[in-house]
Amino acid sequence: MTTKYYTHFLYEEPAPKGLSEFRGVVEVSRVLKRGDFREAAAVLARNFACNANDIKVLQWSRLH
Repeated sequence: MTTKYYTHFLYEEPAPKGLSEFRGVVEVSRVLKRGDFREAAAVLARNFACNANDIKVLQWSRLH
C-alpha cells in the first residue's frame, strides 16, 4: 500500500546550474514522520538520482 503526499520543493540542478521548482503528488511505500522534511528530501533525491542536499522541501503534506 502506498501513501500519497502533496509536495512543493526546489531542486538545485547541477547542469545547467540553477533552481527548478516542482509541486505535485508523490506516492511513497510507507508513512513518513510528520514534519520530517529531511526524510522527504531523501525520498525525492532518490527519485531525482541526486543528493538530498540538492532538495529544499517547502511543503510536504499527507493526502487523505
